[in-house]
Amino acid sequence: MAIALDVGALYAERAQLQNGADAAALAIAQECAGPGCAGAAALAASYANANANDGAATALTPTFPSARTVTVTTTTRVAGTNAPAIHHPFAAFIGHDSSSVQASATAEWGYPGAARVALPLALSLCQVPSHFTGARVVLDFGSSTGCTSSGAAVPGGFGWLVPTGGDCGMLVDSRVWQTQSRPGNNFPAACDPTLGGLAGQTILIPVYNRADASGTNALYRIYGFVAFTVTGWNFSGGGPTARYRDDTSAPDCTGTCRGLQGFFTDRVSLDGSVTDLDGPDLGASVIRLIN
Repeated sequence: MAIALDVGALYAERAQLQNGADAAALAIAQECAGPGCAGAAALAASYANANANDGAATALTPTFPSARTVTVTTTTRVAGTNAPAIHHPFAAFIGHDSSSVQASATAEWGYPGAARVALPLALSLCQVPSHFTGARVVLDFGSSTGCTSSGAAVPGGFGWLVPTGGDCGMLVDSRVWQTQSRPGNNFPAACDPTLGGLAGQTILIPVYNRADASGTNALYRIYGFVAFTVTGWNFSGGGPTARYRDDTSAPDCTGTCRGLQGFFTDRVSLDGSVTDLDGPDLGASVIRLIN
């Protein structure tokens, strides 16, 4: 009975504490990536309690092992009595009256410095707003914007990069110069099926702060990544998915317009597409558990 019930209760308690520690660490990392870490202790307590079946757990004061990591430790607390240990009604007969368990989790946050992107795009830093309001915009890549970034003016402030292996998506590293494959009007044929699934999706777009040469010889110095929610597009070339204009709240992208409709956004990513978190803060924040 002691093994089946009391030990089973300990395993269940620890699972709840681990869920609370995981959730709290991610929530704190998300706050630290945005407004700041001031409310870390309150968040830890809230998530620890919310993940306990009896609504009670103790969260120790979160610690910050490094500049962008947080560790949360949760321990047993019994609802009603606030006791720091669980009483064992059956194990008490063999000398084990109560036990306390704990769990911990460490999360990190940062901003993409290298990531696998769905579309091989490059956008000029001067086209990225300083504050994101959610307003619908059109990134018109078919005309000259007069937008320069410490070098040559690339028409539209945009271009398609050269993907690897014939795929549409590619790994983009902010420490490596990227080569343009074509101007912004036409998109690579390999991206036709990718475009078809982008409506309503938030993607990472590489942002360059320097461009050299122009046309198919253009080079881009990738600076960081911005998050953009795609609601429509219009490009030349490709198949039937080259045009999708369903966002009536965004400016039209018709006629000579070639580009994306949508809005810039802050984005918290938990996926594995980001391989480096040392980029600049352009709104695309990443959080993940590391322990």
